[in-house]
Amino acid sequence: IMEVFVDLTPIPQDDGPERVCVIQYPTSFTLAYNYLRAVWAADELSERALRLSATCLKLNPANYTVWHFRRQCLNSLGLLSDKEAIQKDLNLAGTLGGSNPKNYQIWYHRRALLESYGARDFCDSELEYISAVLREDSKNYHAWSYRQWIIQSVDEEDLWQKEIEYASRLIEDDIRNNSAWNERWFAVHRGKRGNALSIDTTRMEAQFAIEKGAADPYNESPWRYLIGILKEQHQSGNDAATELIIEYEAKAYDARSVLIDADRDPDGCSNLTSVRIDLLEMVGDKESLQKASTLATGLANEYDLIRKKYWRLRADQLQQRLCVLSA
Repeated sequence: IMEVFVDLTPIPQDDGPERVCVIQYPTSFTLAYNYLRAVWAADELSERALRLSATCLKLNPANYTVWHFRRQCLNSLGLLSDKEAIQKDLNLAGTLGGSNPKNYQIWYHRRALLESYGARDFCDSELEYISAVLREDSKNYHAWSYRQWIIQSVDEEDLWQKEIEYASRLIEDDIRNNSAWNERWFAVHRGKRGNALSIDTTRMEAQFAIEKGAADPYNESPWRYLIGILKEQHQSGNDAATELIIEYEAKAYDARSVLIDADRDPDGCSNLTSVRIDLLEMVGDKESLQKASTLATGLANEYDLIRKKYWRLRADQLQQRLCVLSA
């Protein structure tokens, strides 16, 4: 470093007049960052500054200021439009991210590179890289967020379909993988909010959820997915929604048989009972509201005591709706 930057005077870190605690940096760290401060002071965006940024990032991959400076160098050198240069930087980020998979700066750097160049050319390789990270940690929020950005940016129907299949495989591997359920929702809705699915797609998604719910009734994920899918239709005012909700409330009731066959009390499965309460409330006639209120009271008094106050509130609200209908 000293030979490369012989024309610059290194600038030590300024800890103020009275240092409370002296950090014992390795000599290599101190030298690299002293010269980096000199480069900043000189406002230099050169090839050697780019190489120095890589050295500094290897010493501290979480330094967001250095990542930002590196992108400034790439831009100044005209490398943000160079596919080979982009790939080299993705490789650098991947190398540094290997031991720091939840380092936000590394994920943001990948995204910033592709925001400049475009995501399409790197789509397949980046999705494979993300998949490898998720195999090690299926709940890595930064990896999921970056994955969704890539798919939304490319926005091709074939890619959306593949992502649904990918999320389905993850759910098959681990039915309690909440992140995979979230990704399926994202892909089915094409990354958009506020638009209800078609009735045919809704039925397909509801069937997927009910089958996974029946496989493990204690797992909250498929039941919440089912409620979300059907509530969209309910709120959209679709004429076929009520019939569909009645159909899947019956299927949720039938899922009790899985617990009965296993010598378990189905009433004690609060997640299953909860989804039935929500569906019955959406149906909204007197009989359905009365059933929902009875179920909520059962949870409050016996089966879900830790949320007793919540279920009492729900039961009271359902009774109030019943009074309005009876008036």
